[in-house]
Amino acid sequence: MDDSIPLFAFVGRVTAQKGVHLILDIAEHIIQKFEYKVQFLVGGPANMREPYSAGCAHKMWDLRNKYPNCFWAAPEEFFTDGSLVNRGADFGLMPSVFEPGGIVQHEFFVGGTPVIAFKTGGLKDSVIEFLWDTEEGSGYTFESHTPGDFIFAMERAVGTFKNKEKYKVLRENAFKATMDGEIVSKAWLSEFYRLRGKIFIDYTIVDGLEKKFKPWSPVEYQPISIIQEIFGSDKKKQIFQEIDHGATENEIKEYASPDKLQELDQITSAFDAAAFNKKPYAFMFQNRGPRYRRVELCGSFDEWQTRHEMNYDPFTNQWYITLHLKVGEEYVYKYIINDDNWVVNEDEQRRAGSDGIENNFMCTTE
Repeated sequence: MDDSIPLFAFVGRVTAQKGVHLILDIAEHIIQKFEYKVQFLVGGPANMREPYSAGCAHKMWDLRNKYPNCFWAAPEEFFTDGSLVNRGADFGLMPSVFEPGGIVQHEFFVGGTPVIAFKTGGLKDSVIEFLWDTEEGSGYTFESHTPGDFIFAMERAVGTFKNKEKYKVLRENAFKATMDGEIVSKAWLSEFYRLRGKIFIDYTIVDGLEKKFKPWSPVEYQPISIIQEIFGSDKKKQIFQEIDHGATENEIKEYASPDKLQELDQITSAFDAAAFNKKPYAFMFQNRGPRYRRVELCGSFDEWQTRHEMNYDPFTNQWYITLHLKVGEEYVYKYIINDDNWVVNEDEQRRAGSDGIENNFMCTTE
């Protein structure tokens, strides 16, 4: 047994939902990058009558024949050793495209095994990115369902695995992240109710709320819309209240000042942009020389108003962050080293503006 070799394991159905193709797409790259010092185990049957599963099965057989010491799968068999793998693997792999609840990550967690997961559905609530500085987190995540982002998460995981003290902390965190089965069961029960057009009522919560809050009457109740709740301030509430309680557009124009209408436009535009047509984009900045104290990202994403603090990965010696940006837009930005040194990333696209100042720039696409 060689404790320097990490074992990455997947246990589950070979379906498009589970994102198995992403594991097969990156396996060869990871094996070669780490000079055959990694192992993959894919445990789960493939339905050969289904095109996606059959395609994955053929790729598994190819990888197993090409890298017999680094890759194992038997898609023609029903896999029976799931609980053993949950305990024995060094990392669980869950690149699911979507997960309504997610229970497999907790099966890994209860064995003290951290998970590498796509940040979706029930996974993003329990698989939390492990950060070296704070030593918090139960695994590694990626926000764009692409080989590149998955590979970067795998690289961070290998870096932590090589540092046995950090990896020990990560395993302890993973065990503590295990969710009680009652919570998972209620989540699934709620989903089944929804599918049947019903509403699931958790009476333990109802009883708790009845004890916590005093009864109210219509006299005490002041109607506030959900939009008002979202945007908060008294002035914004006043604008929305005029709309919510029956005012027509012409009536609003009669007693709403231009400033108020402009503010309303800004609020609704901000709400639309926040809710629709955005995708995750990863930014990475190489740490050259001694480790920087802090690196931030600032740009036209939000009119240069916010410094987005980046995370540091000691294994790849990079700072990284993922922002959700509107598709079909062009952005310019810069990186800030140690609070006051604004620089461009030489590894990314650059151009000078009309003022001669050079920035990085990008165009977001589908």
